[in-house]
Amino acid sequence: MRTIAFALLFGVAQAPPAFETASVKPNPSPTCDRDGSMAGGRFIMTCATLRELMIVGYPRDKSGRSRADNEFAGGPSWQTTDRFDITAKVPEGRGTTFDTGNTAAASVTASQASAALRIREMLQPLLAERFKLAVHHETRNLPVYELRVDRKDGRPGPRLKKVDGTPRGFKTMGPGHFVGSAATLAMLAQFLEPSVSRNVIDRTGLQGAFDLELEYAPTDPAGVSVFTALKEQLGLKLESTKAPIDVLVIDHADKPTPD
Repeated sequence: MRTIAFALLFGVAQAPPAFETASVKPNPSPTCDRDGSMAGGRFIMTCATLRELMIVGYPRDKSGRSRADNEFAGGPSWQTTDRFDITAKVPEGRGTTFDTGNTAAASVTASQASAALRIREMLQPLLAERFKLAVHHETRNLPVYELRVDRKDGRPGPRLKKVDGTPRGFKTMGPGHFVGSAATLAMLAQFLEPSVSRNVIDRTGLQGAFDLELEYAPTDPAGVSVFTALKEQLGLKLESTKAPIDVLVIDHADKPTPD
């Protein structure tokens, strides 16, 4: 274990807060177990590539939305193949009060989500120190999907129901199965992104909260695709277009020395 020292200042802005201590070890096993946790004052990721660590540590915005693969550019070929185990200690008072791996999205409070985001951003100085990671931002015109109403009469599908009350979120989020409880369609757009490997922008114009359920077969070519499921179940569709997107460009990265 080694103490992380990161004192670089960008102009007058302070660098992100850092972990107190961290261990980084290569994981050469071809069948390692991928896992992650922010519980108990520790940040743990096992069997993670540098790209996956960057997805966690460099969120798209302050809401914590994760970047898609096409929002990264450059860097070494091993960034998506070599795997590492990281165990880090979160500074006192900066941990979360919930287990991020076993807590329903709808039950996470704003303060808890903010704490989780701060912990994620602690990866930035860790990656800079241990992987010698250097990055910069560029705006590029990239393919995206717009989430729109599919039916000309604007009617929702059978599994999309407008409800009263304050928007909450999703109580089920698994591969090919989303159940929203008073969720917004902007939330749905966000959670669709890993399934389509693009940014998804809500252009439905439907405001307020909805109960919804979406089921599709993400790994079965013969099953129902996410595009078909959206139309048949929710009365929505994904339209391909392009938009200016912030891209994180990797200028330099080295494999870390294990400790």
